[in-house]
Amino acid sequence: MMLNSSVYWLLYLTICISFVNAFVPQPVIADGALSGDSITHTEITEIAFIRSLARFFYETRIAPNNNNNGTVNQQDYFTKQHTIDDLYKLAYPEYSDAQIEFYSLPLKFTLDLVMTYNALVDLDPDTKKLSPAHFDSETFNNGSRRIILLRQKVVSDSRTADNDLTDARQKTGQLLHTLQDFYSHSNWVEMGNTDVNTLIGRNETVGQVAAPNQATCSDTGCTKKTQKCSLWQQITIRKCPLVYYDCTDNILAAINSQRILTSGYLFNQTGENGQPLNKPANVGKCSHGSVLDDSANVPAIGGINKDSNSLLFSPHASLHYQAVEFAINASEHFFNELRQEIGNDNFDRLFVINPADAVAQAISNEVAQGKRFRLFTSTLTASLEKSDSFLTDLKNSVKSAYDKVKSFFTNLFSKTSINVPTYDLSDLIANIKDASNVHAAPLVMNGKNIRRKKRFIDALKKRQLGD
Repeated sequence: MMLNSSVYWLLYLTICISFVNAFVPQPVIADGALSGDSITHTEITEIAFIRSLARFFYETRIAPNNNNNGTVNQQDYFTKQHTIDDLYKLAYPEYSDAQIEFYSLPLKFTLDLVMTYNALVDLDPDTKKLSPAHFDSETFNNGSRRIILLRQKVVSDSRTADNDLTDARQKTGQLLHTLQDFYSHSNWVEMGNTDVNTLIGRNETVGQVAAPNQATCSDTGCTKKTQKCSLWQQITIRKCPLVYYDCTDNILAAINSQRILTSGYLFNQTGENGQPLNKPANVGKCSHGSVLDDSANVPAIGGINKDSNSLLFSPHASLHYQAVEFAINASEHFFNELRQEIGNDNFDRLFVINPADAVAQAISNEVAQGKRFRLFTSTLTASLEKSDSFLTDLKNSVKSAYDKVKSFFTNLFSKTSINVPTYDLSDLIANIKDASNVHAAPLVMNGKNIRRKKRFIDALKKRQLGD
């Protein structure tokens, strides 16, 4: 079977990218990283926006219309799981299914753009090794300053009438990536916090940060693990045997009890001015940690990231879902505060929630000509209720959405349905051959596709010989 060029390059990307140093960027990567139950950056962003959209519709349309003349049950609205289509149906009960699809498409493609530029922070040469873009290497003030500057641009552009908001949407995605990484890369979860850090993106100082020469982790609490590589892992992960760590309570007790912020270090990272940032020797700093993080073998060994629920990539995998909950809440908080700051009309315009007929028709025409979502998943649901069952509901929602697009893997990048994301970022990535990239996960296909894997392996071997 012949593959078009975009699919070919995505397959090449699938084989060449190394591993994740952030919440897994997107669902294909999660599946490939043997961490398919992990919640990704794109899912965190979409869930947070669905919540914010639910509030927007309720406050601007449903409540002012007397709960749409009594057709909307307030308790159900705030407690049930909703897709974006569900929210449009509740806000516009007079719309047919065709009208809901027609008028919601601009919002969905706008959100898809935001999610795409969120994921690209892990792949863009300018940000993939930039510590402040990920709150790595204890760059907390720098990371918050990055969010402040991006936010200022988003707010300024959104308040300017008739302004092209493409750049503002891209910066929103970049901003959210950094914000979300705070919770999976820092010790905020391990401190025992119960709410988000509201100083991030508002003040450069987001808390007391460990001094450069202050130890933050110990070797105690980390168990070294070794396992054999499959042929597929030899090619994608490129280190055999696989050596990684299972860590619990390896952050010094005094660091957490005194509420001192720390985050993991790696090798070959950079600061905001391009200066090199590496894990310091003989200090006892925490590593980020992963099967491909060489700094994890330098004392203090192990690591503290919670990016995935796989120990291969996250020494604190057991805390992954707690970090996800914080990241979703923080992202929703950002969306809600942004709406308050720029106003309902500008928020509507930024995300194209209520498009003019001409705008909706233009997007519909593009879809008819083959335009597809890169990452947006139409079946993902979210609820405004934050109950004790939140994490269970979250995992069930993501699994349900994932199962509904699983035919994507079976049919190999099928583009027949608007509801099947392409997961194709190949045209946006400057250097997809960079095997040293520590900010992207291995895009390994599902374990059931053995014959397809073998074909890819054979093709890669031939290409490597040709190179």
